[in-house]
Amino acid sequence: MNTSAINSETSSRPSHKTQQELLDIAHHLDRFGRDAEQFLTRQFSQLERAIDEFEREKAAWRRQVRRETDLLARQSESVRRLREQHSTSKDRVSGLAEQAERDRKNATLVAVKNSGDSPIRLLLQPGKASLMQVGLLMFEISKLNRDMGGRGLLFEVCDVRMPRKRLLSRRGDLVTGGEILELRGASKLPLRARGAHVELDVDVTERITNWIAFKTQLLESSLANSELATVFGRGTSVKRNAELHSVIGDAVRRADDAVQQGQEHSRYAGAVSFANSPFDAAQQQLERLEGCADRLLKDCGLRLHVALAVD
Repeated sequence: MNTSAINSETSSRPSHKTQQELLDIAHHLDRFGRDAEQFLTRQFSQLERAIDEFEREKAAWRRQVRRETDLLARQSESVRRLREQHSTSKDRVSGLAEQAERDRKNATLVAVKNSGDSPIRLLLQPGKASLMQVGLLMFEISKLNRDMGGRGLLFEVCDVRMPRKRLLSRRGDLVTGGEILELRGASKLPLRARGAHVELDVDVTERITNWIAFKTQLLESSLANSELATVFGRGTSVKRNAELHSVIGDAVRRADDAVQQGQEHSRYAGAVSFANSPFDAAQQQLERLEGCADRLLKDCGLRLHVALAVD
């Protein structure tokens, strides 16, 4: 072996320093690999734990959704049943109320038919109403009778009572409202002959039918005031006021005369013009009468009660 070959082989071998550097690099790579492997293992473990926790939460959420859905379904069913029961109860109550109203109307109709040609009974508490206002109300009642085939009413004061004052009375306005008049309104058209030996020369069947219809309209209106009747029944009879006794018939007579003769200078002219409006239908006149009574109640404290006359 020559010298050149030995030198070439010697130069191709790495030096001791280079070998050490390569070993250090290998150690670093090995350590880096182990660290990277441990890091990735930890990350994968955390990811697995997160996935497991998410799956558990998702399962719990689904169970909660099913529970709430079932609860909502049960509540909806309960609400539906309650609505059905309420609707059924409401219909039953409404049916009972309608039946009671029908029974009341039938009883009223039977009572009115049985009353025949007897007069109508009115209880009137004027309050602060003037004589003209009282007369106007009586005129409205008389006009309703005219619109239903009659010729108006004749009013008569039968009794006057003063309400008795009672402690803690719920009818304070009625008790302090002054005296209450009991009136009877009879048809101007003769409905029966005076005396058993006298006979009318006309058939009064239609007159009585119209009279019964007139009383029925009044009794089924809002003019009935049972509390006023109760207070009157417990009241004390007092001496009749001559002015109040005469004003009723006088007011109606003057109003009727003004309508028939067209008087323009009567003190009732404005009232008559207002009352003699184009509303010719009996139902419209009844509504007008109710409005007049309501207005007088609010403005003057005038109260009215309509009932059948008791013989």
